[in-house]
Amino acid sequence: MARIVVIAPGRGSYNRTELGYLSRGDQAQRQALLRRADALRTKAGRIPISELDGAKTYQPQLHLPGENASSLIYTCAAADYLQLTDKHDVVAVLGNSMGWYTTLFTSGCLGFDEAFSVVDTMGQAQQGQLIGGQVIYPVVNDDWTANEERQHQVNQVLDEINRQGPANWVGLSIRLGGFLVLAGTDSGVKQLLQHLPAVKLGANDYPFQLAKHAAFHTPLMADASRFGFSNLSHIQFQQPKVPMIDGRGAIWRPHQSDPEALRQYTFHTQVRETYDFTSAVRVAIREYNPDHLVLLGPGETLGGSIAQVMIAEKWRGIADRESFIAAQKTAAKPLIAMNRPDQAEILL
Repeated sequence: MARIVVIAPGRGSYNRTELGYLSRGDQAQRQALLRRADALRTKAGRIPISELDGAKTYQPQLHLPGENASSLIYTCAAADYLQLTDKHDVVAVLGNSMGWYTTLFTSGCLGFDEAFSVVDTMGQAQQGQLIGGQVIYPVVNDDWTANEERQHQVNQVLDEINRQGPANWVGLSIRLGGFLVLAGTDSGVKQLLQHLPAVKLGANDYPFQLAKHAAFHTPLMADASRFGFSNLSHIQFQQPKVPMIDGRGAIWRPHQSDPEALRQYTFHTQVRETYDFTSAVRVAIREYNPDHLVLLGPGETLGGSIAQVMIAEKWRGIADRESFIAAQKTAAKPLIAMNRPDQAEILL
């Protein structure tokens, strides 16, 4: 039995290679969960999760919008989590962005159905009418160590755009390891794409805009916050059974957390303020020092960002990309992605 910190992914983690993700693993357990998810979606008059995951081809217009992507990702992550709970000591849970809603389930604050309702409802908050957008940009070097000059350049660009007035507002949406997710109005996002210096990291060119993403975790999401409070007032938050780390790096502990404060954080704070995933991972490492950080599926797009926090922390002697890769080749892998069968089998 390993001591693990479990991390839930956010939007953008289900892509072409994840099609059919729920057909992997323990089918009895996964199919039971899938039937529950389908019943909830059917009752709400929306496309069943089994239809989305079982589609013959990946269709961006079907799989990317929040009203479908959010519930699909949540169901995949929940299915992975249920494979771990009886076999390992889960010392803390956290998530990135939409993954906070999944954390409400993995911590025991909400049951599967209640958390599904939160995910599904918040996913449709801007159906057909996205407000603003998000742009991702790296602030690390090729070896994944911090690039302070690039961070300074980003700050300058943000200041210059914001001086043009509210119509061009831009700000920090998510701190994501060695990346920043910036967000703003439509006009502000266009200017970010124009004025941030072009950078190539690995095989990717930056900056680029995230498809079908609104200006999450910024003041522009005030309407989404009100939508959550209004449409999810019936959801009853409980004390967590497992410590949960939020998007500020704050820990919500069993027997010490206020359910009403959790509601306020969920539908107000994390919707309208920066989500600091970097701090959440840092706190997990410092406070719990687990055997492994475990990234739930679908996908593994967060893997690099998690590794970059390890590097910044010099956790277990990991000082750059090369030493992280070397550590991943050992039996004591610091990061296990459930999306990778060869890594998942270590825990299953």
